[in-house]
Amino acid sequence: MFTPTLALGLSQGEDQGPSRAASLEAQHQAAPQTVLPQERSPAMKALPRGEEVSRFVANLLRVWKGFHFSTGDFPAGAGFVYGVGYTYSPLGDSSAVESFPDRLDLDVVAAYSTRRYALIGFDLRLRNFRGTPLHMALHGKASEFPQEEFFGFGRASREENRTNYLKRSLEGGLDLWIEPLKRLRVGGGATYLSPSIGSGRDDRFVSSEDFFDETTLPGFQRQPDFWRFDGFMDFDYRDQPWDPRAGGFLGGRLSSFRDRHLDTFHFRRFEGDLQHYFPLSRREGVIALRANLVMTDFSVGDAVPFYYMPTLGGGEKLRGFRESRFRDLNSVLLTAEYRWKAWWVLDMALFLDAGKVTFDHADINLKNLEASYGFGLRFHSSDALVLRVDLAFSREGFIPLFRFRHVF
Repeated sequence: MFTPTLALGLSQGEDQGPSRAASLEAQHQAAPQTVLPQERSPAMKALPRGEEVSRFVANLLRVWKGFHFSTGDFPAGAGFVYGVGYTYSPLGDSSAVESFPDRLDLDVVAAYSTRRYALIGFDLRLRNFRGTPLHMALHGKASEFPQEEFFGFGRASREENRTNYLKRSLEGGLDLWIEPLKRLRVGGGATYLSPSIGSGRDDRFVSSEDFFDETTLPGFQRQPDFWRFDGFMDFDYRDQPWDPRAGGFLGGRLSSFRDRHLDTFHFRRFEGDLQHYFPLSRREGVIALRANLVMTDFSVGDAVPFYYMPTLGGGEKLRGFRESRFRDLNSVLLTAEYRWKAWWVLDMALFLDAGKVTFDHADINLKNLEASYGFGLRFHSSDALVLRVDLAFSREGFIPLFRFRHVF
């Protein structure tokens, strides 16, 4: 006779049949379930590190009673920079309350680098003079760049002809402008320039005067002082200049350089700059486009010092080439970037630069452009860019770039 007691007597040797399978299943259902954590992708693992980098650099650049870290805006290749800046603004924000009368803003910077680049300068701005739309700025700067690179002139210059020279400069001037309409600025100014050119201090390369003579290096042996007179107009319709996501910028500047002593280096220069930003996918992505043109002109019997000629290459223009890799009287540059938000503190970018330098105005066109391309990271806080890292490629190799401001 089958009884419950015999059915539970597992030592009796009876056939368990489906009862044992049901019992094991019940035990399995009753046991606590252990859920293994999902493996994170390398990109997701990298995001917290990006946030840490952004916070570290943001803390480094944080303003304390007006004092802050500054890079001195040195060219690429200057080495690691030690710099301090001081900013005074009575309202605490350089863009707040634009109609505030007789507002005085001050920026002072002093910087030095591991390659002995040095700079000290100031910019004192008086806004809305006597409650009018008139603004003025007094500025001055002293700098020494001991290892500036020079490869020769034009697209035919060769990388293996790399030389270096020392450039010292003292300058001071005054700018005046008005803002007749919102975002429109029209003005001019005068600046006194006192350059001094000498032998380069980078022992790895020949000094420029030992490879190029005066006929191919105008302005090396004799450096007069200059007056530079400027007239400019720009219309800034970007949504936020520190990290634009929409809108654009259109500007032009005409400058006249007047040789004070030798009556040899009189020349004129025009620079035009056009930028536009196309927002994508609910403003999480943006296509940024830029066109930049520099044209130089001079009269018969005059010349242009080589150190005042436009250049391409380095951190802002044609990034896949060394600083000042191409130099001549005129330059044209086109840049396109696709930027998108990877994290709240991190933007990523793909970019393409194309440009060239020319001697004749007739050669300013889109033929035979040099190209560079790459990708980049932009670390930022909630209201400012704190670090830009670009990895750039060209026919001459690969260059990493670390900058503390947008390329445009």
